[in-house]
Amino acid sequence: MTDTFRVNASAQEQRAEYEKNPSSSGPAVDLFSQWQATNQAHISRLIEWVLVSFDAVRNEESGHCTLADINKGFVCDPPTAFNVLVQQFDLNEGDQAALALVLAMSFDDRVAAKCAMVTESSRRSHPTATLAFSVSHDCDWGSFSPHSPLRYWLLLEWQPIGNGDATLVVDERILNFLRGINYLDERLAVMLEPMPAVASDASLSYSQSRGLQSALTYIQQSHQHQLNLHQSHPHQSHRQQVVIEFFGEDKPSKTLMAAALAHQLGATVQILHATSLPTQPNDLDALARLWQREAGLMPLLLLIEGADDPARLRQLQQFVGRVGGLVMIDAGVMPIGVTPNSFPLLVERPTVEEQEGLWRNAIQGANESLPARLSEQFSLSQQDINQMTLIAESGGGESLLHSDPRFEKALWTCCQQRAASSLAKLAQRIDCKASWQTLVLPPAQTKMLDQLTAQVGLRSRVYQQWGFRHRMSRGMGISAMFCGDSGTGKTMAAEAIANELGLDLYRIDLSSVISKYIGDTEKKMRELFQAAEQCGAILFFDEADALFGKRSEVKNSNDRFANIGIDDLLQRIETYRGLAILATNLKSSVDKAFLRRLRFVVDFPFPGPLERERIWFTAFPPETPLSADVNPTRLSRLNLTGGSIHNVALNGAFLAAQHGDSVSMQWLMEAAAAELQKLDRPIKAGDLEYE
Repeated sequence: MTDTFRVNASAQEQRAEYEKNPSSSGPAVDLFSQWQATNQAHISRLIEWVLVSFDAVRNEESGHCTLADINKGFVCDPPTAFNVLVQQFDLNEGDQAALALVLAMSFDDRVAAKCAMVTESSRRSHPTATLAFSVSHDCDWGSFSPHSPLRYWLLLEWQPIGNGDATLVVDERILNFLRGINYLDERLAVMLEPMPAVASDASLSYSQSRGLQSALTYIQQSHQHQLNLHQSHPHQSHRQQVVIEFFGEDKPSKTLMAAALAHQLGATVQILHATSLPTQPNDLDALARLWQREAGLMPLLLLIEGADDPARLRQLQQFVGRVGGLVMIDAGVMPIGVTPNSFPLLVERPTVEEQEGLWRNAIQGANESLPARLSEQFSLSQQDINQMTLIAESGGGESLLHSDPRFEKALWTCCQQRAASSLAKLAQRIDCKASWQTLVLPPAQTKMLDQLTAQVGLRSRVYQQWGFRHRMSRGMGISAMFCGDSGTGKTMAAEAIANELGLDLYRIDLSSVISKYIGDTEKKMRELFQAAEQCGAILFFDEADALFGKRSEVKNSNDRFANIGIDDLLQRIETYRGLAILATNLKSSVDKAFLRRLRFVVDFPFPGPLERERIWFTAFPPETPLSADVNPTRLSRLNLTGGSIHNVALNGAFLAAQHGDSVSMQWLMEAAAAELQKLDRPIKAGDLEYE
């Protein structure tokens, strides 16, 4: 990184401090005030040089001082605005003379009169190219060619007036820069988005820091410690360029990495979306030049997002090819190779171990086991962890200590809600009402569900403390398949587990997710699992027959990619850090190879008489007015699943309410008859007798 860029960053910091509080004092404010005075003195001296040059031309005199002599008299740290332009855009004596002439015209009314006197025309009161030749013998037509620094970098506007001559007008942005007012050009400001300051303040995890160091090393090696990363002059024999492609599934981590890299280089980040790139080559070139100019005037780095859109790849490559210096790109899930020498950098969230350490630092004084439980259940960045901690500490307006049980509850809720809105767009959140008390299953199934629930809560101890994480490369999530007919309790069991663990449950209908369109399934699943890992949700894949049935016959490329999408989904379920449950009515159709990839397979049998009797005992809320003749033992003779029993109890209650009665066997048997008829079950003599 060159000294010029460091100096520009210093000037920006001083100016920002002054603009924040002009009446304040301090080292930064005092330095900026000194710089303003020096900058104004430099401009005044340049104006004086222009006026003297006019007089010398008129009087046919020579011998006054050169611009180089003047500039040397105003060497300071940070440099004056005029000297920054000279250094950043490699302006020669002729270029400097033309620029000084035009800025003098903008700052001093006497210059217009001098122009008219020298040209002996009242209509020629503005600087022109030929007038610049008179002011300085170093100025020639080369200073005004389309590829000259003055015009290429849009420092001056060229307004033809005939006979090959043109009026010279300083660009408004450059004029304000010379005044000491530095801002992003409005033509760029409407296309760019400044990176939120909060992202720049968060530090990286150890694994992310190693990636950052590798990027910095690559930059240093690429430029051999000589490149000003923010300038590439069109006349340079070698266009110095570095392109860093951040790739990975976690967008916030990539944004954080870009902010950290910019911080190391003393810059701020502006974000450009690939969809904003012009389609015409001339417009792309103009945008690239404007960006390069602004990056020479301010400590800026560019981050291009949405680069994984194939429809925009050509424009992206053309734009990046025109931009010198360092460009950062969010390449999406995989590198895209925008240039042959692009540096691909995988960026992921902090590991589970790193997140536990981040939690321990953030919530010191909290329950000793809480950091481990949080890191196992929720996949969050340091920025997220700090933000969740601050929100929980406020406690809805009340400041809570980390040792307060209310803080732990508030923090857990905050983490659950972190990505809930994103997940809700892809899955249906289930309002969990079931509990172990309302779930009726045989002892073997109950024991297996208890083991499944315990494993979710004990992951930190087994994986981390007992060392299993270091022996496993995948499969550290917990996956289960619930098999059984409709109504046998699969969804209720998932609800009971979610309530026991204090987690949200989301239902995904696989029949509506699996797509034959190329890449569509993978995209949906990637978004689903990313959001689910952040908020630690339990994923309940209903209608899993769509996934585990026979693969679609490959008749064309779309069929082949549909099967690939299924494989991708299975891999994501296997590597998901949380609990993923698949429900199917047809276990017989499941390939045994699939079963081996699941941690638990729980069969939900059709309930026998004893289970049905227990279900009937729990079928009615305490507030329900029950008639004395309601007999759970008699009702258990009805060959129904738990789901059908719920339907009979509910419909019987509505019949009783309709007739102004309490719930009795009469209404329950009437409801049972309707349920059996709905299920196409034969009704035998005596099935509905209850007396």
